Amino acid sequence: MLQVVILICSTSLSPADCQTNTALDVIVGPQASNAMMCGLQGQAYVAKTAIVGRSPNEYVKIRCSPPKAAKAAQRQLL
Repeated sequence: MLQVVILICSTSLSPADCQTNTALDVIVGPQASNAMMCGLQGQAYVAKTAIVGRSPNEYVKIRCSPPKAAKAAQRQLL
């Protein structure tokens, strides 16, 4: 199982530098059975929310992580 993790990052960061510890916001999405479904579910999750277009200085990055790592990343921001 994989967990969809959506990172909201500043455009001043390169996509490679956009990680859970450098993101402006981390959103833990649904679980997926494999990497392909994780990517598709992540895109669908972003599309049906108000995440996109928050600011012209931000972009969205979708990651797929083991569920324990995703929860730890979210707690790190709190």
